[in-house]
Amino acid sequence: MNTVSVIGVGRMGGALAIALSRVGFRVERLVYRSAVPAQTIVAAIRPSPAVISSDQLAGLDSDIVLLTAGDMELADAADLAAPLMKDGAVLLHTSGALTSDVLEKAAARGVATGSMHPLVSISDPELGAESFAGSYFCVEGTPPAAAAARVVAAALGGNPFVIEKGYKPLYHASAVLASGHLAALLSAAVRTLSACGIEAALAKEILTPLVKSSVANAQAQELSAALTGPFARVDPEAVSRHLDAFEKSGLVIEKEIYICLGFEALRLAGELGGNAANLAKIRDIMMFARKARKVLK
Repeated sequence: MNTVSVIGVGRMGGALAIALSRVGFRVERLVYRSAVPAQTIVAAIRPSPAVISSDQLAGLDSDIVLLTAGDMELADAADLAAPLMKDGAVLLHTSGALTSDVLEKAAARGVATGSMHPLVSISDPELGAESFAGSYFCVEGTPPAAAAARVVAAALGGNPFVIEKGYKPLYHASAVLASGHLAALLSAAVRTLSACGIEAALAKEILTPLVKSSVANAQAQELSAALTGPFARVDPEAVSRHLDAFEKSGLVIEKEIYICLGFEALRLAGELGGNAANLAKIRDIMMFARKARKVLK
């Protein structure tokens, strides 16, 4: 299986198309519905693929068809692709939230269906093409589809793993916490630092190396050992000062984020054997701060 067509050529679809063309796959078609794929994506693929509108698509004779459209468009994309695919071809979608069940109509036609979700953050197709090596790919589907997904993942230097279908939403929630919410957390941290009179762009620049060092620590150590700051030191006074500062600055959402994550930080600090009395004191301080906010409302 070494020929591929991609339906839905956005960030993920573009990145996969570029990456696969670099590891020996022939990317035959880029199929779009509304927005024509960026010329930079097309130019990065050799040999050049055909670029086709979905309403002009007459055939799909590739070994693997990748559906990289949005979740709400997957069923329609599958309905488009299935009648045009050759016997023995595999249909894979790349959604992290949905299982291969969304391709049930294609499966009813005898198409091997599955899902292959690269667990990596893709914000740009060309940069993203370099991100698959070393990443993990969540795979599920019929045996032929799952086998094809594992081949694709391995060719890209990735690590395929399998979960049961019923856990897919929880798996995806985990990914959102680790990736999307990391960006949201940094956004809250930038706003908090900006409240000190620092421009947002500079605040982001100041905090980004700290985030990188924290991720590196978390990768190299147990998560409890990677915990730093007042929760690792089990310092009730510091936590109290932080909560007061949030309140005085009117940073209500940021304060709530701090408290929510603080409870998890306390759990990690407990694993490290932190002072039990101070752990309880910090927990009481945060509980009181949360209750006080509700009373004031």
